[in-house]
Amino acid sequence: MPINNKKDYIQSKWREGLLPLIDGISFANGDIIIANTYRLIDTENNTSKRYWSPLCDTTIESVEKYEGNAWVCVDIFNGEINYGNGKIVFGDGGMGSDGFVAHIDENGDLIWGIFFTFSNPIISAKIIEDKLICMSDAKIEVIIQLNDITKISIIEHPFDHEEK
Repeated sequence: MPINNKKDYIQSKWREGLLPLIDGISFANGDIIIANTYRLIDTENNTSKRYWSPLCDTTIESVEKYEGNAWVCVDIFNGEINYGNGKIVFGDGGMGSDGFVAHIDENGDLIWGIFFTFSNPIISAKIIEDKLICMSDAKIEVIIQLNDITKISIIEHPFDHEEK
């Protein structure tokens, strides 16, 4: 089904507390950058590294054509950060093991949102120089280059397993 005004459509979904259920970046105009995200495990050293990179461009119209349930509920919590003429907000997704971060304007309208299916809820964020540094409750650090939000790096911090 063609969407007449993609920006209004995206904003109505955002106001309902929804983002596309895709590892990637969704923009207010309906454009989406799908991400390739994967984790490599080194069994010899018992370590792993997660990767995130842009895979391809698409639109919400194209996603909905093939996926009838293309949206996920997101909850904004744990604060916000002033950024530009708007704010950076963050939180969790409806599946429990996911998280998101979004840039909204002064009216609360979505500029861009990045959804992560692997992160667990994003519980804190800060801006240092031109980097947005987000931390999840699973100790996954997501570093987003604000001058090019397609440049994202992931650091998985080990949990402290000390007994008390």
